[in-house]
Amino acid sequence: MTGARAIANRDCEPMRKKLATHQRARDAALETMAFVAREITATVRVGLSVTDGWRTRAHQPRHLHDGEDAVVLVHGLMATAGAFAPMLRHFLDAGVTVHTFTFLPGSSLDGLARRIDRAIAEDRAARRVHLVGHSLGGLACRWYVQEHAHDARIAQTISIASPFHGVGLADAFPDAVRGVVMPLNAQLQRVISEAPRHLARIPHLSVVAERDPLVRPMQKGVLPGAPSWIAHGSGHNGVLYDEKLHALLVRTIKRWDVPDEPRVAVAE
Repeated sequence: MTGARAIANRDCEPMRKKLATHQRARDAALETMAFVAREITATVRVGLSVTDGWRTRAHQPRHLHDGEDAVVLVHGLMATAGAFAPMLRHFLDAGVTVHTFTFLPGSSLDGLARRIDRAIAEDRAARRVHLVGHSLGGLACRWYVQEHAHDARIAQTISIASPFHGVGLADAFPDAVRGVVMPLNAQLQRVISEAPRHLARIPHLSVVAERDPLVRPMQKGVLPGAPSWIAHGSGHNGVLYDEKLHALLVRTIKRWDVPDEPRVAVAE
């Protein structure tokens, strides 16, 4: 009987392997479908937010815990400040004042730096100001602190899915359109080359989305010399609605602890 059972098990082994392969493929397909659904939903939410957030606003928490920290949120291309709504609620619940504004596509990094400066100037109470930007907004935050005279209260910059090394997708556009999609290549090179001189003075955290189709590979979203954090399972827009990221930002800004996720190695 033992020999017969061994023969039966041997004969069934190819079938078990085949079934296991089919199961892995099925699980991968379901995971991909779930991710695509999340990213489409996030993109729709960003699109619907275009009607909100046009005014420069100071959002005051209902219960101001200590009044020491304020955040300036800078959105990405083809969005408005309304895209930050879920993140905004987390900051307010933590007692952090938040400043937002909206800019039109085609705005320059210098123009955005001036908008950031005006938003900071409206808050004279905060002892520390943190700049948080998504995509193009993250590039603008770093450009501001490295290339412009700025408020001495700035404690750090945080980028979310920001293409510090450019976006390959921009090359698919005609020259006339590319200037709007990604007009910043020379400035990005300067941000990267000058970063070592400034990081000790104003530190930076790069948040990268694991499944971002625009900033690929993930190393392209990392400012060299700065720590990074991976938003697992998130895409370029979906990362804005990642509750783990919201909690991380609050902890980092309130200095409760520091990011503990694996860092992304920067390509040479």
